[in-house]
Amino acid sequence: MECSSLLSDSCEPSLQPASPSMIIHPGFIKTGTTSLQDFLIFAHPQIHAVGHPHRPGVDARIAHALRRTEGFDDDPEALRSALAMSLDACSSDRVPVLSDEGLTGVPQLTTTIARRLHQHFPQARILFTIRRQQDMIRSFYGRHGRVLVNTPSPYKDRHVSFSAWLEHAWDNRPNDVLGVADYARSIEIYRALFGEERIAILLLEEWTADETAFANRLSSILGVDAATTQQLLTRRHTHAQETSRYVRYDRLRKHFPAANRLAARMPAGLRALGGGFLQRGNRQRIEFPPGWQEKLEDLYRAGNRQLIERYDLPLREHGYAA
Repeated sequence: MECSSLLSDSCEPSLQPASPSMIIHPGFIKTGTTSLQDFLIFAHPQIHAVGHPHRPGVDARIAHALRRTEGFDDDPEALRSALAMSLDACSSDRVPVLSDEGLTGVPQLTTTIARRLHQHFPQARILFTIRRQQDMIRSFYGRHGRVLVNTPSPYKDRHVSFSAWLEHAWDNRPNDVLGVADYARSIEIYRALFGEERIAILLLEEWTADETAFANRLSSILGVDAATTQQLLTRRHTHAQETSRYVRYDRLRKHFPAANRLAARMPAGLRALGGGFLQRGNRQRIEFPPGWQEKLEDLYRAGNRQLIERYDLPLREHGYAA
């Protein structure tokens, strides 16, 4: 019995008996997804990881095929072939898990990607991880938003203030990170396709509050050994905020490119010493400008209430607007 039997008959006929159900974890960004991938999904002996964009070979092919623009450069055969190749390598005693926060990272593509996944895995179970929106937004800005990307020179890599970034994100909602943080909208897309009974939602705050309870519930959803999950996830988190020292240095070196060339000529030992210095000290503090906390609460309150009513989530207990 191979995991390739999970592919829908409409995509690839199969007479094999059913395998353990595919688990799809489509995000969200900045909700502990990288930690779950690095320390659990890529490491648990009972899990077969599928389709992550930052892994080489067939995983990257799956991720890229899922993201192609419908009617422009989409290639259904490339996606089917890559999925079949990955699942052929999955032994019958492993649970296939497709974990990729980027599947919900571009709101314009969320529905298209969800439909593609449903076409291939109509019986899949869907796992979402969420985080209080204000914390998710601050975390995103601290790791990604504070530096301009995908912009022409000389603006590329320039630092932008949190207030300016927020204004830009607000003007471009829902097709920006503020749209991604509207969790209820994306979850509803998957619920309509796969069914409410196939949706599970975990809060990052639950992981922080009680690692054991979180690991047990996650293991139950995935159908894997809880003791192994607990061991793999204990005190494991990635992508902490950069230090204030590093952020100031990064702003300076991107404003003065000659400083990069000078640093590159320094002895390796001196560069290592400087790098260690930059990583020590207080983490950068990202505070909302006046009025923005309330503005975001108003934006997400209705969606959060919908999640509470439909999935009985303890959002109020963890400070979500509701």
